[in-house]
Amino acid sequence: MSTESGGIRWGALVCRALGLMVFAVAFLLPAVKLNSGSADSVVFPGWKCASIALSQSVALFGKATPGGPSFQAILLTLSGWINILVPIVLLLSFWRVLLMARRVIGGFILLCMAATWTLLAMEKLTPLIGHVLWIVGALVILAPDALCARTAEQD
Repeated sequence: MSTESGGIRWGALVCRALGLMVFAVAFLLPAVKLNSGSADSVVFPGWKCASIALSQSVALFGKATPGGPSFQAILLTLSGWINILVPIVLLLSFWRVLLMARRVIGGFILLCMAATWTLLAMEKLTPLIGHVLWIVGALVILAPDALCARTAEQD
């Protein structure tokens, strides 16, 4: 049984390392394109999208706006949280006992992904290869916790 458990742990480690590489490379690639209606569309790399989302998060919590934040501001903030929550899942993956915490955070990451796609549709942004790899990398990192039916008590 310990060999099987070791195999599962090794597979999870490889899966997370591969996911992290894909997730990181995505920041260097074109992530979204603003369809301005003209031939000169604006393309944002992943790092710029992350920077915009981070600055929106700081602005959202840093000041009070009359009437509260816009729906788009909330969606943008949630999409940026993926960049914070994925490394947290990676850090928590060193302890088997934190499986349930990783699954809860993973569920919230999926909610943030839905917020991202809603924002892309609302703002008429076209996802490019960087966005696709960013999502795939995050999902590959989350996969071991989602696919493993074993709980910490069974190990």
